[in-house]
Amino acid sequence: MTDQYLDTNRRATDKQFTLLCIDDESANLKILASIFKDTYKVVVCKQPTQALAIALDVLPDLILLDVVMPDINGFELYEQFKEQPEVKHIPIIFITGLQSAEDEEKGLVLGACDYIQKPFNYGIVRVRVNTHMEIIRQRKLLESFAHIDSLTELPNRRKWQEDSANQWEFAKANNKRLVLGIVDIDFFKKYNDSYGHQQGDIVLRKVANAIRRVLFEHDGAIYRCGGEEFYFYFPSEKRTNIEEILAQCLEAVSGLEIQHQSSLASSILTASLGAVEVQPNDAHSVDSMLAIADEKLYRVKNTTRNAVHFSQIP
Repeated sequence: MTDQYLDTNRRATDKQFTLLCIDDESANLKILASIFKDTYKVVVCKQPTQALAIALDVLPDLILLDVVMPDINGFELYEQFKEQPEVKHIPIIFITGLQSAEDEEKGLVLGACDYIQKPFNYGIVRVRVNTHMEIIRQRKLLESFAHIDSLTELPNRRKWQEDSANQWEFAKANNKRLVLGIVDIDFFKKYNDSYGHQQGDIVLRKVANAIRRVLFEHDGAIYRCGGEEFYFYFPSEKRTNIEEILAQCLEAVSGLEIQHQSSLASSILTASLGAVEVQPNDAHSVDSMLAIADEKLYRVKNTTRNAVHFSQIP
């Protein structure tokens, strides 16, 4: 374990927030670690040239950044952080022995959320950091609400747009294949008409959880993007039996054995599915692949329903 990259509380797996402290003086890092080790997961960095790499690795919730350091000062390092999409949103508090109002103004003008002067007053440091962490907690809570469908508790269309784009770019960068698809509950309007919307809401939750459990086993995810329509993805490897996984999704729905006497497909609730497997590249996009998956789904819904229509794009 070294001063350059030290996690002071590796066993504290219940700590939800990570604090990254960057300072070239070991004594200051030890002080900060001692103040917060029982509250947050604390990562410290003594070498400023390593700070950006560490931040990209641990993705902290808040950064404490010393201003006066060798090789690169805190103001310069701050600008490097803001050039990286993965960490540019992370709030940064400058910590420094510089006493002038001009230096403090410079740090705040750059965009730092606070400015703490040395020598440390333990109480002030603790209160200021805790205040910013509470703001971060509330912001993340609001963001999570904005990305969750309140009925099924699945991520919603907005979250799908973010996650599917990230999955697409990751697969493209790593030469991986990806499965994208759409699931639609068969004759769901008839179900609501027959059993009532309250019962229909219960069914939506049950179907969402059933398919989510299947996809979770294959590093995939499902999103509610319409009334009874769900989008999903999962990564594909050579050994992946895609059609079997897709069939398992539908079997998970029929396996609920929910009565649906008004369905024209079965006496129990079923679903239809359209999907496509593709190697992401610049010639395609998530939207273009979803359009193909939607065409596949349309074919199923206009024939037997309770089936999968799947194709692979070279």
